[in-house]
Amino acid sequence: MKIAIMGYSGSGKTYLSEQLSAALKLPVLHLDLVQYTKDWKPIDENTAINSVSDFMEQDNWIIEGHGTNLLLEKRLEKADLIVLMFFPRLQCLFRVIKRKKNRKNEGHKNDTSFRFIRFVLFGCRNKKRREEYCKILSKYKEKVIILKSTKESEDFLKSVVL
Repeated sequence: MKIAIMGYSGSGKTYLSEQLSAALKLPVLHLDLVQYTKDWKPIDENTAINSVSDFMEQDNWIIEGHGTNLLLEKRLEKADLIVLMFFPRLQCLFRVIKRKKNRKNEGHKNDTSFRFIRFVLFGCRNKKRREEYCKILSKYKEKVIILKSTKESEDFLKSVVL
């Protein structure tokens, strides 16, 4: 099975991908980790693209993150399931602040700057991004599931694990 997980920053994409990976025994690739260093400095785009391309050669995978420049169309075409996570703004902001401690323990630089908080609240929900999601919904509607809350995410996880 191949699963692409996308959605708003702070919506729980990483958590869901880790839970699915453990339950289904699928390898997972977090696009943030191939795009950025732990100090949030960009990694060479060609290196990131090659990492994603190599990962997609596997028979089964989970790829989590947006990364329009990281073979998005190929990821969506190959995916058996596309999960879009559209949680409310304030819930996403709360999750971002909460995860700060976990990321710091993993050696990541603080990712809760004012600029990033503004991105969580508004930037990842801009017109361009909404249009991208609408295109995905239109083109791949037969394999898209939309999650809008923690309960929906938990219910989805239970349905897949059973």
